[in-house]
Amino acid sequence: MRLLTLLLTALLLLLPGCTPLLERSYSSVTPHRPFSDEEENPSILRAETYQGLVSALLYLVGQGKEEGVIRLYQYTSLTGSAASDVDAACLEVTQEDPLGAYASDYIRYDVEQSVAYYEVRVSLAYTKSAEEIRSVISVTGSSAIAQELLTLLPERPEKVAFRISYFTDSDSIESIRQSVEQVCQEQQAPLAGVEVRLYPETGQQRLVELLLNWVSETEEEALPLP
Repeated sequence: MRLLTLLLTALLLLLPGCTPLLERSYSSVTPHRPFSDEEENPSILRAETYQGLVSALLYLVGQGKEEGVIRLYQYTSLTGSAASDVDAACLEVTQEDPLGAYASDYIRYDVEQSVAYYEVRVSLAYTKSAEEIRSVISVTGSSAIAQELLTLLPERPEKVAFRISYFTDSDSIESIRQSVEQVCQEQQAPLAGVEVRLYPETGQQRLVELLLNWVSETEEEALPLP
């Protein structure tokens, strides 16, 4: 009887359409985004946490949007009210985040509460154009600025912006200026001067804006040969 049972089990495993008894199951895990588009309207963003709210605002800034709608679902306030959280998030984006401090002028907002969610309508004003926002170059540290600048020297850009993800204590306006002047000198690029601006002025993450003043072609022709 035992032998018959084993034979039947083996036969079932070999038959097409039958799932092996020892086949292992698996699961798929999808990373959670702090905010997401509403399925029925992609122009409406969705958030459930304060950080998700900040991320949604930064998304709008990164896209250069002048208006936006964010819905807060199952939201627990950090400050006691959704309106206070929105106010704090707008200040964080415009004053503490590198891109926000660089590009945004101010954010106006209006908060309405419904049964299912808070709806946040924002209007954004900028000090930079959408093209300037899209042109920001992301690098790990300030030491990468000189290397990135090498590829841009032939075009002689008047303005270049770098988002630095790790700004060290040794980094400063003067050290960055010296690095830029050195690479221009080594490449014989006729730089007349450079202004370095930091956004924000403090913090581990910052945006470095270079305003480059190049020697004109007439002035360059008058320069002595090296």
